[in-house]
Amino acid sequence: MGKEQSSKIPHKGVIAIVLASTFLFTFSQFLLITAYPTIMEEFNVNATQVQWLTTAFLLTTIVFIPMTGYLSNTFSSRTLVIFSLIFLVIGTVIGTIAPDFITLILSRIVMAVGAGIMLPLVQIILLAVFPYEKRGFAMGLLGAVVNVAPASAPSVSGIVIDLLDWRALHWILLLLVLIVFILACFFMKNVTEQQSSKLDMLSIFLSGTGFTSIILGLSNISVVDFMHWSVIVPIIFGALTLTLFIRRQLHLELPVLNLRLFKVNTFLLSMILIFINMMLLLSAETILPMYAQDVLGTSAFLSGFLLVPGTILLSIMTIISGNLYDKYGGRRISIIGFSLILLSTILLSTTSMEASPYFIMGYFCIFMLGFGLTLMPLVTVSVNALETSDISHGSAIVNTVRQFGMSLGVIVLTTIISLTTSRMDASYEVATYWGTTFAFIVMSVLSFIAVCLSFLIRESKTQNQVIR
Repeated sequence: MGKEQSSKIPHKGVIAIVLASTFLFTFSQFLLITAYPTIMEEFNVNATQVQWLTTAFLLTTIVFIPMTGYLSNTFSSRTLVIFSLIFLVIGTVIGTIAPDFITLILSRIVMAVGAGIMLPLVQIILLAVFPYEKRGFAMGLLGAVVNVAPASAPSVSGIVIDLLDWRALHWILLLLVLIVFILACFFMKNVTEQQSSKLDMLSIFLSGTGFTSIILGLSNISVVDFMHWSVIVPIIFGALTLTLFIRRQLHLELPVLNLRLFKVNTFLLSMILIFINMMLLLSAETILPMYAQDVLGTSAFLSGFLLVPGTILLSIMTIISGNLYDKYGGRRISIIGFSLILLSTILLSTTSMEASPYFIMGYFCIFMLGFGLTLMPLVTVSVNALETSDISHGSAIVNTVRQFGMSLGVIVLTTIISLTTSRMDASYEVATYWGTTFAFIVMSVLSFIAVCLSFLIRESKTQNQVIR
């Protein structure tokens, strides 16, 4: 849609609705984490089983995100926003009345269908209503919303659970979703253009099966062994299935996910850096509370509180980095951001068992400062490298890479800790310390690679950087 036409759109209402919807979907993804112990007791499930409330949500979004290109080309943005919120309403209601654990997982899957539509769609909408020179600010604004939700969800749910119970979380979420849903019905406008598109169900099946198989195989490593059939078979099957998916997308006239966009050099490089970024982020947020409790001996409250200043800093930096991108471009701030992440992971890998927990807080602040300077500017770099007509597919690829990066990073790095803990001839605290240290060394290597790759970013406002 052209700039003149976009300027006539009631931006404030559209922006407020899509950001509020995105917040609620992200908030719902992390809402039950604090309630896991209570849910385990009520439904008589173990720690491994209860993690499926998160895994099912993540896998469902990975399945639906590749459909974004088709959906945004076929249906209006107004229709898709309302449709996604309907799934969130239905999923929340099911979770409220869930009589057993399977039904509760079903509620998470239904919610995730809406999230799989909304999370990439919000980027498409923001890029449609903001002018080119303000895209950095738009992505920074989105980043702030997306980062506040996972930070606030556990603390809010903890308070609600203490005062009421875990089902009350669904009632509160339902009230908020209904308010946004009503506002969307009255004030949401279409800001995208529709074009010819086709949904290939075989492609959807191949991508969903491939990603699911790889994640399941990797998640089994900490339970069995690297060479166990339950690890090898799913990973190989998943890799073969994704290979078939890729080949099919390259041969379809109207692919579900336009993988030809990876021929754009700047887009490809941005995807690699975003993938590394997401591997590092969720891994750090998962590892550090465990490290603080098991090695440094902090309480559960303090271990969670150690992440709060860094998360607040991240929310602020995502907005600032958007403005910095609009002034200086993505290359400079990406180099600075990954350098800060590298510094923080090195400091974390050299922390002693006698260190103050507040050193962890400080190092994590450096980490989040660097992360705030990288993710959303890299997203902006990636979409600016594409033609306007390709942005819907580019957004779907970005979100697929982000979700897969998060799941892969957590599985790989926590597996390093689990294997070290189980095989090292030392006390649990010492083994956990060394496992965590090894994990942070791996994160440092990944950060160093990202710093080097950031120097290769080449941005152009006039033409795409295509590999010949």
